[in-house]
Amino acid sequence: MSTPAELSDDARRLLDAPAVAKVDWVMADAWVHTSFTTAAFQWMRYMYRCGPVIRPPCLQIIADGGMGKTAVLLAFAALYPVRETADDPSRLLRPVVYAECKPENRGEEGVRHVILKACWPQAKNFCYSEDEIDGTLQAQGVRVLLLDELGELTKAGAASHRRALSELKRISNGSHVGIVATTVSNLAHMLDVDQQFASRFKRKISIKPWSLSNDLRSFVFGLERNLPFPERSFLDGPQCLPWIAQYGEGNTKEIVELIRLAALHALGASAPCVGMDHLKKAAESELPPEIVLEAAA
Repeated sequence: MSTPAELSDDARRLLDAPAVAKVDWVMADAWVHTSFTTAAFQWMRYMYRCGPVIRPPCLQIIADGGMGKTAVLLAFAALYPVRETADDPSRLLRPVVYAECKPENRGEEGVRHVILKACWPQAKNFCYSEDEIDGTLQAQGVRVLLLDELGELTKAGAASHRRALSELKRISNGSHVGIVATTVSNLAHMLDVDQQFASRFKRKISIKPWSLSNDLRSFVFGLERNLPFPERSFLDGPQCLPWIAQYGEGNTKEIVELIRLAALHALGASAPCVGMDHLKKAAESELPPEIVLEAAA
């Protein structure tokens, strides 16, 4: 049987809950720290604590698709939610801003659009001027910009790419804002176009594909701790872990989805834990688990 150390508090509370509640919990995203994400969080907290220094520190996170770049940024942003000021409830403070870069965000105006839209989600009309972007960052007390998929800015052409980086450098210098940028591995070099700006990003964290290792074992154990079953599944054990590593092809998203589907199949069978048969069914079945469809009816 599970001990208090083996189940998260939330999962333990769900042990006697209706099946639909367990399905909703398993379907939701669960955050599990790894050695890579722990390092990223520590450096982002360091950047946040630095405040408005002359040369704000920056960080580049490099990983292939499905390895959790976006999840890292969103989880960190959630630690610093938007809040009202005590003296003026209509004025919002947004110390950490998450923004997603897209290929259509061209040049300096595209960079300003990405940041302004993140700071004012409901606004529709912007001037895209320096005064508008600088005033917004100052008024909202922004300390750290989290720019997801920064490499997308390269797809609008070389000239646009250079203008975008020049504008980011101006914003970082002028507004004293630290920047965390994520890129896929084959676009990791995109900052090198501006050597001066690239020098800010000497701190890099590369999230590599998983291999059969203690790091993967810890990650899978962390996922299992969030599954509401009364008995240990031992997904991190010698029978299941090699199979999970091979089937998931080292990709975080694939591993998480495999374990989620297996857990749902186990819930549908009223099993006390997730077994190897559920993992194989999750991998081989052409249809989603029936219990999900029943809960949605």
